[in-house]
Amino acid sequence: MKYILPVILTLSVTLSLRADVVLPSIISDHMILQSGAVTTIWGTAEKGEQVTVEFAGQHEKATTDAMGNWNVKLTPLRASSIAQKLTVTGENKIVVDDVLVGESWLASGQSNMATGIRQSPGHEKAVFRAQKDNPRVRAFLNGRWILCSEQVLSSSAVAFFFALKLEQKLDVPVGYIIIAQNGSRIEPFIPEAEHKAAGIIRKGSSIHNTRIMPIVPSAIKGVIWYQGESNHGSDDYFESIKALSAGWSRVFSYPNIPLHMVQVAPFDYSRKGVPSSVLADSVWAAQYRAAKEVPGVSVIPIHDTHINVKKIHPRHKQPVGERLAAMALKRQYGKDVVTSGPIFSKATRKQDKVLVSFSNIDQGLTTKDGNDPRCFELSADGKEFVSATATVQGTQVIVHSDKVPAPQFVRMGWFDTAIPTLRDKNGWPAHVFPAQMVE
Repeated sequence: MKYILPVILTLSVTLSLRADVVLPSIISDHMILQSGAVTTIWGTAEKGEQVTVEFAGQHEKATTDAMGNWNVKLTPLRASSIAQKLTVTGENKIVVDDVLVGESWLASGQSNMATGIRQSPGHEKAVFRAQKDNPRVRAFLNGRWILCSEQVLSSSAVAFFFALKLEQKLDVPVGYIIIAQNGSRIEPFIPEAEHKAAGIIRKGSSIHNTRIMPIVPSAIKGVIWYQGESNHGSDDYFESIKALSAGWSRVFSYPNIPLHMVQVAPFDYSRKGVPSSVLADSVWAAQYRAAKEVPGVSVIPIHDTHINVKKIHPRHKQPVGERLAAMALKRQYGKDVVTSGPIFSKATRKQDKVLVSFSNIDQGLTTKDGNDPRCFELSADGKEFVSATATVQGTQVIVHSDKVPAPQFVRMGWFDTAIPTLRDKNGWPAHVFPAQMVE
């Protein structure tokens, strides 16, 4: 009898030291796997343990390395709305229930991406109510997958409307992974290696290390990004966007990863109504430059979505999510959809007036309110700008100011509280533009 206790204790210690198979939280019940891409399933277990993964008729095995890490790769999966089980077996067995295959997107940024549907206006909440219990729209939030239920009300409104539009247009399940931090600058999202390569002064990759890396190497289709308010006034925001794109392309093994950005909304950063172009010259300029120069990057304007320049969090998130979805539908899925409003083409002088021409006009120029376009300005030297009258004439806008009889520069919407009204007849707003020389 005296030998039984030591034996029991020894057995107990042995069992407690055994390392069960453990999966990361992203691989859990209700998850949506990315279709058409190699899918990596990974986790930890006892050193040297053999692990078997079974899903959708595939059986893959791996042996853990010296650190107890393992991963297997599943061949590209076809989209499916039929719930399936993913089984992982080692010394123990894990069954992940209700797994769908469709489209998976990372939704990241700061508070305007994090803001939930609860803060949306009534008509947007009504859209959610109509979709409540839709089994094909799911979110990964705070370490777990949640279904389209009351729980989703606290998830990103922008990401929800983005995912809903994709689900409706593609007829497949869509999941969105929310990694957003209120008040954060862009720098904490950037991997340290890209910080160093870009020479970014502000260091630290806390969000990348603690929130992005735990979902790597998940297969995703791309990223929607709504951030920049906390970087207004930064002189290196363009380099930061480049570094973010390069870093996430590297860690997700996805060259030129799609990165669809939201142009930060107009806001009175002076909080005193003092005219300023700090946001425009720093963040907007960087966003538009990145959309032109960085492969995979795009930007959508939102200044026409019922903006209140005294509130940094615009309430109307549905048009934001749907415009991001349009960009993804065109670029990633090859759909014939409109993804941009009028874009500045050139400016020519005719006596004391400036004729501004636009490209990318769909069905003609108009304004949101039916009145003459607002927020056009003229300058004789490119430094001091004055407000000017503007009139739509065909595919051009005629700009004039008695205060600038010999205009040399024109710009539209290039100050922090600007809410231009020019748009095309399809409903997309014209892109704002900085000072342009008049020919």
